[in-house]
Amino acid sequence: MRRLALFGAVLGFVRVAAAGTVWIDTDVSIGSPIREVDDAYALVLAFHSPEIRIAGVSTTYGNASVVATTRAAKDLVTRFGAAAGLKADQVFPGARSAADFGRRSEASEALAAAVAKGSVTYVALGPLTNLATFLRLHPGSARKIERVIFVGGQARGTTLSLGPRRSFHIHDANVFKDPAAAEAVVRSRIPLTLVPIATGSALALSEENLRELERNGGAGSYLERRSKVWLWFWTHLVKTNGGPIFDALAIVTAVRPELVSTKKRSAKMDAAGNLIVTGRLTSGARPVSYCSQVGTRTKSFVLRRLVRRSAGHD
Repeated sequence: MRRLALFGAVLGFVRVAAAGTVWIDTDVSIGSPIREVDDAYALVLAFHSPEIRIAGVSTTYGNASVVATTRAAKDLVTRFGAAAGLKADQVFPGARSAADFGRRSEASEALAAAVAKGSVTYVALGPLTNLATFLRLHPGSARKIERVIFVGGQARGTTLSLGPRRSFHIHDANVFKDPAAAEAVVRSRIPLTLVPIATGSALALSEENLRELERNGGAGSYLERRSKVWLWFWTHLVKTNGGPIFDALAIVTAVRPELVSTKKRSAKMDAAGNLIVTGRLTSGARPVSYCSQVGTRTKSFVLRRLVRRSAGHD
């Protein structure tokens, strides 16, 4: 075992334990045909994962206005959150835009109340404005955030391009929409796990996968009905083999980290406001864990979890 640990250290791999209590921050917007649906998949996956306890859900701008994301999050919790012991009053609206960085909100105060009871892993599926605000307003409570799992970051020298010819270009949205908040979190001492868009794009659902979800009813049927336009966009316009559910990979990282390859890396914000990841610890950078590859069993695990709450560990 000692030799295996040393071998992993040499290669730069990280063994990450599953999260216990989590707080989920989301810009969920399922129901709008021009928006991504991956936050909804991530939330349902979290609701159906007995490995974690969800202390609360906060909402933010990003895919839609905070009014719309709060409405969507409360609807999802009402429909499917009972499996995780959640109620709609455990959804707390936060930032309306990057301009709200540092402005007190229901989200910042609810998170403060939650960490007063115990430590949490913070899973950020949208811009980091809510978390950065919490850190500014409650600096003494930062130590109660055990780890941040953030959907963002990109390897140095890469562009975020998808499709068979890499012709569909996207930006690192959760960083791009509030680089100041991202920098505040990067500069904190909180352990940080990055789930980059480039890696998350490998976790994609095909038309057959959606049919499988629909056949199982419940949450699967709900997600399938609201993902048709989204899937058409990815498969017909971007011409991928399926629609990526980027944010779901952050939940997988929290509940079943062995299904994701994670490496030791360093990260820092560059002058253009990008969160850049490199292999070496350079000036101004900090150590991070970096999800580099989706495991071969990850997709089947996600599909099983989406359609039912497991009595045990899948």
